Amino acid sequence: MRGGIWSAVLTPIGVDLAPDASTALPYYHELLEHGSDGINLLGTTGEAMSFSTDQRMKFMESLTSGGLPMERMMVGTGAASLDAAARLTRCAVDCGFVAALIMPPFFFRDALDDGIVHFFDALFSQVNPPPQGVLLYNFPRMSGITFHALLVDRLLREFPGIIAGMKDSSNDAALQTEVLSRHPKLSVFPGFEGDLLAAKARGAVGCISGSVSLWPRLARAAFIDEDETKAETLTKARNALDGVPFVPAMRYLTANLRRDPTWLRGMPPLMPVSDSQQRALDLAIEPFRGILG
Repeated sequence: MRGGIWSAVLTPIGVDLAPDASTALPYYHELLEHGSDGINLLGTTGEAMSFSTDQRMKFMESLTSGGLPMERMMVGTGAASLDAAARLTRCAVDCGFVAALIMPPFFFRDALDDGIVHFFDALFSQVNPPPQGVLLYNFPRMSGITFHALLVDRLLREFPGIIAGMKDSSNDAALQTEVLSRHPKLSVFPGFEGDLLAAKARGAVGCISGSVSLWPRLARAAFIDEDETKAETLTKARNALDGVPFVPAMRYLTANLRRDPTWLRGMPPLMPVSDSQQRALDLAIEPFRGILG
């Protein structure tokens, strides 16, 4: 799969609290036209774990008929249960997504490496993903499980040819460096654009980030050109989002950019940003209005 700047996108939500593909499609098309190398849907920014398995599958299937280039589309298929993860991953394969981004099962946080390998063995036995069709999703703050270097070693050894890479939302430079030193052909994507050039220097092939959907052109230019001035602007812009809950902040800014208040609607338990948080975001983002969109 291609490297570069992948936007981990919001999921628009209808009044029925289900994903709204008709609103998603024009937005995802625009991101691909305006600097995003690819789209990662139904990840953490997309609130995937707040939807049922059927809702996630219906959303995937609805998008495949919307003219999106599937070679530039990946989808999160992680779940706490083996059955849900298998159904979601099979749907991703059938729909033609270039990769399924799979978080480890996230309820039993004391699971051993043997248990994680056993889970993936059962999953891949049920689904039979295509070659290079899976990315590991390392986000221990949410899953409680770390894809540390020895575990990555085991997974690559046990399931040769299936795993194309890893998204590292721990943004652990030492972990990325160690994994890449062991597996230099693995596609590693940090989940944060704030140190994009440093990540590229240690071997990352791009990033998969929710916030790059606000400034995809700048992120892509900084990465391709290795322009330190652009990268510094990118870091400052990303840091402007700190201090406000991330997904509600992204919803607020996206609703403003698209002049569409329906983007404010999130899934419980997430709440919209408060009036004071809106004011803080408006003030913090003001110097970067020119790079938005």
